[in-house]
Formats: sequence, C-alpha cells, structure tokens
Amino acid sequence: MSAELKRMSDLLKSGATMMSEACPECGSPLFKVGSDIICAKCNKPVVILRAAEEESKIIGSRILDDLEQTVLSKIREMNSVISSEGDVERLTQYGRALSTWLETLEKVRRLRSG
Repeated sequence: MSAELKRMSDLLKSGATMMSEACPECGSPLFKVGSDIICAKCNKPVVILRAAEEESKIIGSRILDDLEQTVLSKIREMNSVISSEGDVERLTQYGRALSTWLETLEKVRRLRSG
C-alpha cells in the first residue's frame, strides 16, 4: 500500500471525513478533520473559498503574515548587529532602523486586528 493510501486510510480510521472536493494542487481527495481540511497526499491544509471576498481576506491575511515574519527577521538581524557594534554613530543609525522596523511591526499587527 502506498504511503498516500495508508495516510488516507489512517485519516478515515481516526474519524476524518472524505470530502467530494479535490486538492487544487494534486487532485487527491480532501479530508475534513475537525474544522480543518487537509490533503492526505500533499500533507497540507487546504482552504475552500466560498466567495471572492473570502479569497481577498485570506490572501490579505497571508500577506500580512509573511510581512510580519520578514519584519521580525529584520529585527532579529538588527539585534545581532547592535549587540556587537561599538561605534556610537553606527549604533545611532541602527537604532533609527530598528525603530522603523518596530513601527512597521506595530502597523502590521494593527492591520491584522482591525
């Protein structure tokens, strides 16, 4: 038995429901596990869109998630650079950059919660 079929079998045994919809990436049947919908073959969550407005919200949310992760990465980088820097002028420049990243992070989080 292939790994894909075994995973499908295990999902059904655990109480998952096979849906009539197929995965948009691989065409494999989707399974509903609780409130989540997953593809057994891709082993990824799948979101089924019911309207264009939902699609817009989901895309916007994903963009904000990606942006937040990028900003957090930049803040971590700035923290690393600042901890080893001794030049006061450069520390001032880094401080300004860090302040900008923190403001951006705050705006992203406000957009998400608003």
